[in-house]
Amino acid sequence: MIPAACAADIVAAGAVWPGPTPVTRPAPAAVAQEQWSAYRLDAATEQSLSPPGQIKRMGRGQAMAIAAVQRAIEGCAAPPARGGSTAVSVGTAWAEEGDEITFLENLIRLGEKGAKPAFFVNSVKNALASQLALTFGFQGENQTFAHDALSFESALWQGARLLRANRARHAVVCGVEALVEFQEIHGHLLGWYGTDPAPLAPLAPLSAQKRSAGQGTLPGEGAAAFVLTAPGAVATPLARLVGVRARGPLQRAPALTASDELALVEQALRDVSTRLGSVGLLLVGANGDPALDEIYAQVAHRLRARAEGLAVGVYRHLTGDFATASALGFELAVRAVASRAVPREVRIVGGTPRAIDRVLLHHVTRAGYHSAMIVSA
Repeated sequence: MIPAACAADIVAAGAVWPGPTPVTRPAPAAVAQEQWSAYRLDAATEQSLSPPGQIKRMGRGQAMAIAAVQRAIEGCAAPPARGGSTAVSVGTAWAEEGDEITFLENLIRLGEKGAKPAFFVNSVKNALASQLALTFGFQGENQTFAHDALSFESALWQGARLLRANRARHAVVCGVEALVEFQEIHGHLLGWYGTDPAPLAPLAPLSAQKRSAGQGTLPGEGAAAFVLTAPGAVATPLARLVGVRARGPLQRAPALTASDELALVEQALRDVSTRLGSVGLLLVGANGDPALDEIYAQVAHRLRARAEGLAVGVYRHLTGDFATASALGFELAVRAVASRAVPREVRIVGGTPRAIDRVLLHHVTRAGYHSAMIVSA
């Protein structure tokens, strides 16, 4: 359980987004279909991850995290300093899974002398946070959270806690996931992903989705990074993190209900003394899975019944489904509050947006991971 109260100012944000439409490729022999689709980085973004002079054998996840942090600090009026005053907190469920698998395959097929050391270095989960520290010279506390669908929320909470405890002046927080073939095989064999290449339509009428197989979602990838400071440390932050409340599954196959999700959201608001009526946008992690869409829709309906001015938006029609997609949702929330307007990437599915001073993010997965994050001006 992650309690809600963990205030911090957000002074910079940057993201690496996948292409806005799914890419279809031939499927490997391990699955019983000819092709599959996923939201992937486009060619231009992919090429930008490996500029001249960059470390030759760097995992894609590390490169994506570096790009997200670079985009964040480029527009930062008070960028994080090199040295021990800047902490790094990274959330990732899979880390460099592709390199880990390659290392193990080489070890089995080629023996000890055939397994390349570079792949081993990248195979450990904390390679991402460590690479950020090496690249940018951040020598403060360095932590990686591999907590499945709560990985980003855990990293965000930890970054805020480090600031509160005066263990850092800046906290660089990143959520990242690089899609590899193993994840796609795993997801398709378990029936998580559909085969319909059409873009996702979260919270659209269920009959209009017409997804041909699986639970109606597609995999994706991406990264988002943020620079946090203690509240009041800078004069004009982009936004403020008010709180994060999250919990993992209490049992192997939890029964997800709208009532439980509503209780989580309401508790998160109470913990930070925030009125529902002050929230301008409810941004949800609906991913096109009809069963989860139904829960999100019920929660949104009940909240809007209590706050008529509440607008409801989705974003995973542009990202697909991956464990730390909530980091991209959080980046949208920061932009919404900073500009007082709904970013163009957000699709409004209920209500009429007004000036946005506060955003409530809500995410739930079939495995029973739940989170609510609150971002304010």
